[in-house]
Amino acid sequence: MLSDDNSVKLKSDCLPPVQWCKVAAHEDEKTNLVFKRFLALFVIGGCFLYILKLHFYPEECDRTKTPYVDFDRVKRAQQYASAVLQEQCRPSYVKKAMGKLFAEKYSMDIPPFVGKNIDDDEALFKYGPPFGFHRFFDKLKKLLELLPEHDLPEDLKSKHCKRCVVIGSGGILYGSELGHLLNQYDIVIRLNDAPVQGYTDHVGNKTTIRMTYPEGAPLSEHEYPPASLFVASSLKVLISIGFKQW
Repeated sequence: MLSDDNSVKLKSDCLPPVQWCKVAAHEDEKTNLVFKRFLALFVIGGCFLYILKLHFYPEECDRTKTPYVDFDRVKRAQQYASAVLQEQCRPSYVKKAMGKLFAEKYSMDIPPFVGKNIDDDEALFKYGPPFGFHRFFDKLKKLLELLPEHDLPEDLKSKHCKRCVVIGSGGILYGSELGHLLNQYDIVIRLNDAPVQGYTDHVGNKTTIRMTYPEGAPLSEHEYPPASLFVASSLKVLISIGFKQW
């Protein structure tokens, strides 16, 4: 049989000392703190390396990576584009539709922000950028002199009715083989950096107007045909001004 002394001794052996518990808890806290610091350094280091990668090795959008082409959608797009070309052209159709859609918010009488003749436009130089060109008259005049054209070619201006198509840069036309149809439109408007080179089978190679924000302009000189117009929208709220002629 166990004596009282042995029983007390066994009980004391089963219960850890208070001091040992405190040491174990302190070690756990140190371990957690080290782990949290290591995790924070790992996240910060990963972010830093990613920023360096973007700076020295910028990723370019690979427009050829189209995972799936919906051939039914392609067929419908081809049929629609062909049908529009075969229909009788309706003069001022878009102007009237825009007027009904936006009522008083759409006006064809809004003049361009900057035209070819700036000598008599005092309001243009009343405010500083981006609302005007105060103190920049000489620089603006020199810039406009470098631009050979300020309007549509005479053969298009004299045409009673024009069929227009607007092509964005989203890449949805890849695989559509619409190029030969898009080239038949009177006016082809391309937005931002919508590419032509290497994609003519799908997007055509005709460009009447290239409209873009300054930061979205194509970098390749081959995307600017000599006979095309370049429309820069310096303020996104004024983008409708670029369409004032249609």
